[in-house]
Amino acid sequence: MTDTARRVAAGAGWLYGYRWLERLLDIVAVVVLARILSPDDFGLVAIAASFISIIEGLSAFDVNKALIRTRDEHRALYDTAWTLSALRGVVSALVMVSVAPFLTDARIGTVLAVLALSPVLSGLSNPRFVMFERDLVYSRLAILTLGAKIVSFSVTLLIAVIYRSYWSLVLGLLAGTLISTILSYVLRPYRPRISLARSSDIFAFSGWLSLTSIVTTLSMETDKIIVGRLLGVADAGLYYMTQRIGVLPTRELISPLQRILFPSFSELAHDKDRLRRVVLESINVLGSLSLPAACGFALVANDFVPLALGDTWISIVPLLTILVPYLGLRATLSMTLPCVMALGRTRLLFWVSFLYALVHLPAFIAATALFGLAGSIWSIVAAGVLYSYLNTWLLKRTLGLSLNEIGSQLRRPVVAAVVMVGAVWAVAAVTALELFSESGSWLSLLTKTLVGGAVVSTVQYGLWRLEGRPAGIEQRLLQLISR
Repeated sequence: MTDTARRVAAGAGWLYGYRWLERLLDIVAVVVLARILSPDDFGLVAIAASFISIIEGLSAFDVNKALIRTRDEHRALYDTAWTLSALRGVVSALVMVSVAPFLTDARIGTVLAVLALSPVLSGLSNPRFVMFERDLVYSRLAILTLGAKIVSFSVTLLIAVIYRSYWSLVLGLLAGTLISTILSYVLRPYRPRISLARSSDIFAFSGWLSLTSIVTTLSMETDKIIVGRLLGVADAGLYYMTQRIGVLPTRELISPLQRILFPSFSELAHDKDRLRRVVLESINVLGSLSLPAACGFALVANDFVPLALGDTWISIVPLLTILVPYLGLRATLSMTLPCVMALGRTRLLFWVSFLYALVHLPAFIAATALFGLAGSIWSIVAAGVLYSYLNTWLLKRTLGLSLNEIGSQLRRPVVAAVVMVGAVWAVAAVTALELFSESGSWLSLLTKTLVGGAVVSTVQYGLWRLEGRPAGIEQRLLQLISR
């Protein structure tokens, strides 16, 4: 195993370890808060958070990606990065405070004004901390992330239990951001100085990436505001919860890998043939994790929602069964962004994001206005077909990967996921078990989980053997087990 491979494996271990602990806290928080707060409470904070995302997105300047790719150790570069981030945070905060009085719902305006502290705090964080991520040293990132999450979790739940107010979500978010910034300096000492000496170096990489972020923000982060405007604050809360729960099965499996891919691909950018092989294998790994997890979660959504969140949220079950399988499919090509960034083709990313936004945003507005929340979710899935095509086009343009090559990496996980769904439906048809009732049950949840897991594992392993044991997740897991 090469040195890079060893560092990737160690990084993946740390990432998966702390991400699972972080998500466990998130799930506990969601379960408790869903039974204390109302959809209206979640809707208020979700709409305010969308305004923050939009304002920050319009001033987007991702200096961290530039620092990871350049691998320059000069102090002036980090001072410039810190100065630019701090300026962006202050400007974002001023815009938020200025916008707050003009919002029609005074509660959202007040929340937005308070949350204006968030970009200021995050903008002051330590830019040198990114060196740990660049060098695939994720133990420090685990400490920072879990420390901030534990504080945020504690503050949120304490205020929610005592006051039963949406302010618990606001103050918990601010507490986590503050601790994250403090820990970035504790774990990697650095005394920042104001400087713009290396601005041109950072702009050279981040210019098109910033434009991409602006377009993506306008396309993706306006959704809760649109739902709140067209359908009301309560429906915005239901939509927010659908999104938050919907990403659980894929995000927790995929996000750690996605974080590793950019620094890893950056090391291989000079060797196109090797990068090509690694990207193809990453498609197989991502698909093998995301597709069965997403389809499996869609099968148990009718059990998970009432058991974990309560009857108040049952109306999001049909929305989840539509959204989650699409998110699983979308995750299979999520390595495209870090791959294209590692190759420095950020202009392509901008034009692809712009084209997707031209389709997605009008479709989302029209579908939401005509068909409500179901229309919102279906429009995301429909536009996602274009998104998947654009990602395959990017991979062909940058690495010469054909649709057949990409499809060959997804064949085994797709077949395994389809057989799993069929097997669970067959169990429901031939037994007396009520596996798809609206009320759900622990027996149903356990049965579908065990049947689905066994079928997916057996089918994918069997197909891998029949195909001659090609490179992929099966081979990696067997190597890991043998060691």
